Parts: sequence; C-alpha cells; structure tokens
Amino acid sequence: MHIEQIILSHLLKPVRDVSLHANRLLDNYEEVIWLIGDGRSGTTWVADLLNHDRRYREMFEPFHPQHVDEMSFLTPHLYVRPNEPHVQLEKIAADVFSGTFTHPVVDSANQSRLYSGLLIKDIFANLFAHWASARFPDLKIILLIRNPFSVALSKHKKKDWYWVTDPMLLLTQKRLYEDYLHPFERLIRETSNSGDYILRQILIWSIINYVPLRQFMPGQLHIMFYEEMYADPENQVSAALRFIKNTNVNCHVTLDEEIVRKPSRVVSKDSSLFSGTSPVTSWKNELTTRQIDAGLNILDAFGLAGLYDEGAMPDRGTLHSIHGAR
Repeated sequence: MHIEQIILSHLLKPVRDVSLHANRLLDNYEEVIWLIGDGRSGTTWVADLLNHDRRYREMFEPFHPQHVDEMSFLTPHLYVRPNEPHVQLEKIAADVFSGTFTHPVVDSANQSRLYSGLLIKDIFANLFAHWASARFPDLKIILLIRNPFSVALSKHKKKDWYWVTDPMLLLTQKRLYEDYLHPFERLIRETSNSGDYILRQILIWSIINYVPLRQFMPGQLHIMFYEEMYADPENQVSAALRFIKNTNVNCHVTLDEEIVRKPSRVVSKDSSLFSGTSPVTSWKNELTTRQIDAGLNILDAFGLAGLYDEGAMPDRGTLHSIHGAR
C-alpha cells in the first residue's frame, strides 16, 4: 500500500482544528523546529525520536505539493533565492510556522492535548530553507543527511511513490541553474541521459544537500546524520536539543528502546532498520560496483565524495570543508 493510502485511509483520525489551536495561543509556541531532508532519509523516524516525550505538535510535510492541496503551486525541490520575494509561499509559510495551518495529513500524528512547541518535517524544502530562515528567524532548522546510496536504493524500492526522478527538472529552474548548477550542467545531462535510476537519485541528492550546505553558515542550522542517529540516538537527540534551546547545558535524554525501534508511519516492519541487517551498510550488497563507482564520481564533482568513510559513516571533517563555503 502506498504512503498516500496508508496516511489517508488507515492512519488518519479526524483532527479537530479548534482543539489543536486551543493547545497554545496562536503564534506563541516556545520552539518551532523544522526538520528537513531528502525522502527516505529517515525524517519521520528522527521526528519521532525528537518528539519522544510528545511535547511538540508534529506537522507532517506541510509543504508537500501532492499531499497538501494548498501547496499545489509548489514544485518539488523548489529553489527560491534568499533575497527575492515569493508572496504566495511567504503567506502560507507564515501560517505553517505560526501553527495556524491545519490539514488532516499534516496533523495525522496529533491528539487533542497540550503542546509547547511545533515540530515540522519536510522532504521537498531543502532548496528554499535558507529563504525561509531569512523571513522567519526564530526557526530552528535541522538538516538530516543520509548516505546517498542508501537513499537512492530505498527510493528505487518505492519507485511508485512521489519522487523527483530526473535531475533535469532541477536544471530547468533558471535561478537554481544560475546560482549553483551551471558548473554541473554536463554532468546533469549525462546522468539524466543514462537512465540509471540509482545514479539519477544520487545526483538529485547531491544537489539538494549541496545547496543548503553552501548557503547556511555554521551555527545557522543543525546538521544531523542518520547514521550517527542510528548508532547513538540518545546523544544525537541531546545535541539537537542543545541547538534547539540555544544552550551549552547538558540536555541529555534517555530514550526507551521501544521508541527507538518503533517503525515510523512510512517504514515497513521488514525494513533494514528492523530486520537485523544494517541500514548503514546494506546498500553495498545490493548495488553494482559500476553504480557505486559512478555514484562516487557524481559526489566527487560536488565535493561530497569524502562525506562518508569506507565504513559508510559520516566524516564531519569533510563536512566542515563544505558547510558555509563561499
């Protein structure tokens, strides 16, 4: 069953807008967290861990152009220049980030109870996140990154879900091309023409992570790696909370194993996270040597090849050389 069917038919319960809005005075949530990342990168699972104590009202992909009718004017992975206005997006983004926006899919995880903060998660917002941060400076933005080979393989297994499948669709965004993609035009065209689903997804992953890594300066957003969360969830959640609360004080949390291993709404129980195989390295046994080599060449063009070591774990030293580079 597709995620759209799962969410709309089995997991959704009617949400009373009044009860949600009565939980806090409008536009007065203590913290507004925006978790962004690529699809199949673990955003739903990580959101569940960040909200382990259920103190946040979760908003599930409010900027999704297919699930949310009000967002149908958006294209997936829309790029917006930070210094340019976008009246329609700014108006509805204000509703989202203030908590006044409600929708049955977006609010599918919420019950009628008190919430002290907002936790918003999106998978198509990386390329306008910097634009949003300039207009909504109180946003606490977390960028979740997962190994591109894992992401590409996972999307391949869910090919009938709603993804961008051709990097040419990003190349045709004029401002994105002018600001970031013109040095990569030949690579994008060649990868698109190859027809290889995995390589196309690795290239899309490269673009939608490269741009925010370049745009945001260190400290402006919190970068979280799926693999580090998998290896040490308590310390990773604690680090995220220190960023959210803007403090150096120890924010250590203790996570119940049941919460850590609970399948998210968009992960089947037979996924590698719960099947006993490692979600960090399982892709190595399923992709061909040619795909891995070609994928590394794509990553290298963006300066991202060293972002993961041979054990498929993140290398934050490489991250620092990319993040905020002008």
